[in-house]
Amino acid sequence: MNNPPAKKSPARLTFISDIIEISPYLRRVVLSGEQLANFPVDQQGAYVKVLIPQPGATSVNMTLTGPNAAIKRSYTIREFDHVLGQLSLDFVINKHTGPATDWAKSANVGDTVAIAGPGPLKMNRFDVSNYLLFGDSTSINAVDALIKRIPATAKGHIIMLVNSQQEQTLLSQHPLLKTHWLVLNDGITAEQQIAWLLDKLEQFGDLPSDIHVFVGLEATQVRLVKQYLLEQQQLPLSAISATGYWKRNTDADTFGKQKQMQPL
Repeated sequence: MNNPPAKKSPARLTFISDIIEISPYLRRVVLSGEQLANFPVDQQGAYVKVLIPQPGATSVNMTLTGPNAAIKRSYTIREFDHVLGQLSLDFVINKHTGPATDWAKSANVGDTVAIAGPGPLKMNRFDVSNYLLFGDSTSINAVDALIKRIPATAKGHIIMLVNSQQEQTLLSQHPLLKTHWLVLNDGITAEQQIAWLLDKLEQFGDLPSDIHVFVGLEATQVRLVKQYLLEQQQLPLSAISATGYWKRNTDADTFGKQKQMQPL
């Protein structure tokens, strides 16, 4: 007997209660409101859909599906303070344009916005002895949430590409996971980023069999890192949790359709 599909959380109306500039490229938007009163706790690293009004519209759109639905973009939960009823989300800005980026860049305290969710964590393996975590500015909150859940006795590496040094403060410390940073600038090409990622993998040598890998990067980077792990390291597919958070030179809607047709 088939189980009925899980009921999706309804959209919640919120307002911006605070804005924090993490770096020139990362802006934290803190959401509050009565409809967050029953938001589930312990959801750091999961995601919500931010419902952005259609171009030219000024009112909040809480419609999830259909021809007049809001523009939906996924953002990782940095923190939810259930006592204060505040939900913190971080937006990459000043790197590209798009509905959510443009909204976050021009947002002000007091503005209203709807959200839906939360959705699940991108990785849920916390029972192995070794970990490799790959992330960038778009997935840094997901990586931070994983660090907090990984046992203190586990070993491994964290490999991060970020847009500024200020963003390094967003990662929690783990006693046995070593973090490797590449701070991006205009002189570092996409090819050089991939070369750096693959070079790090080669430096690690043969990976232990008792390992789980999280890859939360740009789509091409995800494919190449995953290919290396499967072909060069002979890791089973079950040992890898990989998701493309964005795709270079491709808008989010198109990228979403591409992932449906050809998963990373």
